[in-house]
Amino acid sequence: MLSIENWYGRYGDLTVLHDLKLTVSSGSIVSVVGANGAGKSSLMKSVMGVEIQTQGKMEFEGEDIGHWSTQRRVEEAGISLVPEGRRLFPEMTVRENLEMGCYTPRARKLRDRGFDFVYSLLPKLREREKQPAGSLSGGEQQMVALGRSLMSQPRLLLLDEPFLGLAPIMVRQVSRFIQELKEMGLTILMVEQNATSSLQQSDWGYVLVSGRIVFEGKGDGLLHSQDLRNVYLGV
Repeated sequence: MLSIENWYGRYGDLTVLHDLKLTVSSGSIVSVVGANGAGKSSLMKSVMGVEIQTQGKMEFEGEDIGHWSTQRRVEEAGISLVPEGRRLFPEMTVRENLEMGCYTPRARKLRDRGFDFVYSLLPKLREREKQPAGSLSGGEQQMVALGRSLMSQPRLLLLDEPFLGLAPIMVRQVSRFIQELKEMGLTILMVEQNATSSLQQSDWGYVLVSGRIVFEGKGDGLLHSQDLRNVYLGV
């Protein structure tokens, strides 16, 4: 579905992504793991086409989208991002935050269907739809952020640190929800510091160090590899 080759990303004169090669197959979960500052969020921004200058080849289902605007990537390709830190509007209600996800013409036409879909997957959000999003727990806010992205009717869902700051019980709940989305046919690319939670449910994984992919492999196998311990854990 998504293919990146010879991919560079920079902020001004500072290059933060170096000659990346990455593939995300349709219907799969792919994880990119790395320590803080490895370039994970920069990778997500480059796929969305925001805030970062890029160079290289990016194809979505065989079509070059590297020059597409962010709006076109959302509207035509169906790419949606759940950003690091959730980025909700805390004083707005849960429902209002969800509605922010259907800002493209296609999603607006399907708004009611989107609400039904999100509430069927996350019934607690229906119960709390009139509450300010800022009054929810961290795990519940993460579910709102996920629901907001689903309102755009995505085909490729990007997750930037979906487990960041969550209690272990909420990490497990978010993990189960991600698996449910995969079973429904959604393709997922996530970046995470939490290698265990991300790789154990991924079909394929990459390890990112200082903006470079240093090795890759099947999620489970990569999780238990000595290479991961040596490079990612620094032992």
